[in-house]
Amino acid sequence: MKKIACIGDSITWGFTIVNRRKNSYPALLQERLGPDYEVRNFGYNDASARFDADTPYVKKGVYKESLDWNPDVVLMMLGTNDTKKCNWDPEIFRKDYRRIVESYMKLPAEPRVILIAPIQIFQPLHIPILGLYSGTMENGVRPAIREIASDLGLELIDLVNLFTDSKYMKDGVHPQREGARMLEEAIFSSIKKPV
Repeated sequence: MKKIACIGDSITWGFTIVNRRKNSYPALLQERLGPDYEVRNFGYNDASARFDADTPYVKKGVYKESLDWNPDVVLMMLGTNDTKKCNWDPEIFRKDYRRIVESYMKLPAEPRVILIAPIQIFQPLHIPILGLYSGTMENGVRPAIREIASDLGLELIDLVNLFTDSKYMKDGVHPQREGARMLEEAIFSSIKKPV
């Protein structure tokens, strides 16, 4: 049985999704892949890649749990919360994001690590929702993740064009049920491609 670890923040966890244990993207991915796979959701609300952010992913129990599980595939989607003004520093983000990636690459299972550049952040009336900045995502986080994927020779799923407006997210950030299904479909179509 192949083990797939979904690493991320509230988008992975399924924040705002009714019955997230059934309708979050990791749960939908499990449903689609079937019994030959075990998909686990290691998302944590408000998590950032940066080690000294307001909510660092590496300081949460799910991070250690995901490493201890020793997965065969790692789907890593962090970076949205790093767009907050209090969290954003391009050099620190690159360094810490890469350290997280490399911690998975060093696991005994030698997992297939796939980086996911997150979905867009929508700012109705140009007001940052939850303190998250779309400009920082597009001009800072996304290019950094692309660069790290290229440097490390890893697969990249770039979700920049998955949503063209906020109709699938009530708050402009977190996909609702239909949006989570679209997210799962985009990720599934990428991970099923041969390496």
